[in-house]
Amino acid sequence: MLRKVTVETPKKGCLVEITETVKNIVAESGVQDGMVVVMTTDVNASILITSFYDSKGHEDIIDDFVRIFPARDNFHFGGSVTDGAAHSMSSVTGQTAEFILSEGEMKLGGSQGIFFAEYSGAKTREYLVKIIS
Repeated sequence: MLRKVTVETPKKGCLVEITETVKNIVAESGVQDGMVVVMTTDVNASILITSFYDSKGHEDIIDDFVRIFPARDNFHFGGSVTDGAAHSMSSVTGQTAEFILSEGEMKLGGSQGIFFAEYSGAKTREYLVKIIS
């Protein structure tokens, strides 16, 4: 089963929680055991697994990415400096996350959530959820 989901990202440098949406897709599938793959096809974004408890921690993650990959005017990439930095961020963090599915539930830690990470700007984005039994 493959599902395409649209997500609205409010700004550059943000994490949008998608955990419940992914869990609902898993529940609707009826698959009890297998794998769940969540993927964005956009090079300016990624799928992250991190704690959902403190959104200030999400700001720290983005701040660290900006420190490591600042927008700069000497990228070899021919597009915008924001997109050049976003490409680097997403290539390091990855566009895919995989989860074990057992007894109809994804195996997540007690404070783990699934987040769509936006590195470029406020956009309408898509991600894919693939359930493999």
